[in-house]
Amino acid sequence: MSQAPYRPAPACAEIRIDLAGCTGKAELLARFAQALRFPHWFGHNWDALSDCLTDLSWLPAQHYRLVLGEPQALRAAAPETLDTALEILAEAAEFWAHAGVAFEFVLREAPAADRPPAPDAPASPR
Repeated sequence: MSQAPYRPAPACAEIRIDLAGCTGKAELLARFAQALRFPHWFGHNWDALSDCLTDLSWLPAQHYRLVLGEPQALRAAAPETLDTALEILAEAAEFWAHAGVAFEFVLREAPAADRPPAPDAPASPR
């Protein structure tokens, strides 16, 4: 019986989670699940998100970096949802730190030039 050759975990797994247009918890959890290829048992709730983020056995790496892109719509529509997700990510980072694995996450806002003007902002002269 032959075994599969040993393959070390990649040095860094950078996962981009596009939050553009995301306005609620269900959509946020679905985007995490898709980007991180969560297993079929993912329960689409906060506890399940925490469980998956502190497991990641299906996505082995020595360093995890999650880039949450364009969170503006979620921040505007459901700021408590974004806050809860960030708290869970911080807890996961602490968990992985105790295991000697780097786990970081960043919010990447849309560049100012790509953002629509605020509703009460004066129109820019052209």
